[in-house]
Order: sequence, then structure tokens, then C-alpha cells
Amino acid sequence: MSRKLSPKIINWLEVNVPGKPWIESFELFKQEFPDFPWTLDNMKMACYRRNIHNGISGKFKKGQKPWNKGMKGLKFPGSEKGWFKKGQKSPTEKPLGSEYTSDEYVMVKVKMDGPRDKRWKLKHVLIWEEHNGPVPKDHVVTFLDGDKRNFDINNLACIRKGVNSVLNKKKLRSQNKEIFETRVAQIELDQKIKRITKNLGSD
Repeated sequence: MSRKLSPKIINWLEVNVPGKPWIESFELFKQEFPDFPWTLDNMKMACYRRNIHNGISGKFKKGQKPWNKGMKGLKFPGSEKGWFKKGQKSPTEKPLGSEYTSDEYVMVKVKMDGPRDKRWKLKHVLIWEEHNGPVPKDHVVTFLDGDKRNFDINNLACIRKGVNSVLNKKKLRSQNKEIFETRVAQIELDQKIKRITKNLGSD
């Protein structure tokens, strides 16, 4: 089922999808819009409808054929030098612990094999999990002071996606740690009161 996208989401897609693998863009999207009910395929289709492409994995129009179709298995003289044997790694492949920045978030390489989303992980999530274990379902790790380069464990908080959504929608984030924690506690309390009130009304 298609959803009408807000200008904010469309603008985010236009800025953040080009130049990134789909799975990476999707992970960043979930960080930015944790309550938006999208799958990776939903995001891809929304981008294709708006002619937003990542420039990495191409999408061919109906009837269009890839430029290299039928060339599989062909060998060109001298090209063997650039081939890799099964299991052989590229000499330019980044080692474990390597970092790069994507949409202001720092990514860390944690595995050498497997799909990209398993090999790279958000640095602040990795640090939080090293101290506290896996991030609980329906939760996200965020920066208390809003500084995405402050990886001090005391600056990281794991909050429910519902709380994170309210912080984003009402623009309640603060670079002041105490103010941020107070707002999170207030949102948690408000949502708890709503749940209790709803349950009382259903009796």
C-alpha cells in the first residue's frame, strides 16, 4: 500500500540515497524516521517512482538490456591479471576497524565477510552494545547532547522508537544532557498515562 510522503521525507531521500548502497540508506532512514512503517523494498519503490537512484545498483526500464548481457564468460587477452580467485580479497579492501562517515554518522567495519549491512555498523550503536548488550527491539541509540561525534558511553542513550519519534516531530532535542533526559522522561510518562487511561476506558 502506497503512502503519501511528506516533503521532509522526500527531501531526505533526494539528499541521502544517491551514492550509497540501498541497505545503508535504509538503515540511516530508520534512524531518522524510526516509526515510519517501511521495508527496504518500500523505500526502493518510492525512490524509483520519484526518479531517485543511488547510482550503484541500476534499475533497467522495461525492455532495456544491460550493456554486458551475453558477455558473461568471455575472456579478453591480458585481463586475467585483474581477476580474483574464489575467496581472494581485493588489496584495497578496508580492514576490520576501518571507519567512514555516512550522513554524519560514523560507520565501523566489524566483519570481513557477508552482506554490507552485516560488515559495517554504526559506531555509536557498537559502543553502546559493548557496554550493555544488543539494542532491545523497538529501541534506538541516540546522542544525549546531539553531537554525533561524542561517543562517550555517558553521552549515549537507548530509548524507545516511539519516544525518539516524538523528540523528532516536536523538535525537543537539546544539546544539554539534563534537558534531554528530562524531556525523554516526560514523554515516557505522558505515553504511560495515555496507555493507562486507554485501558481504563476500555473496561
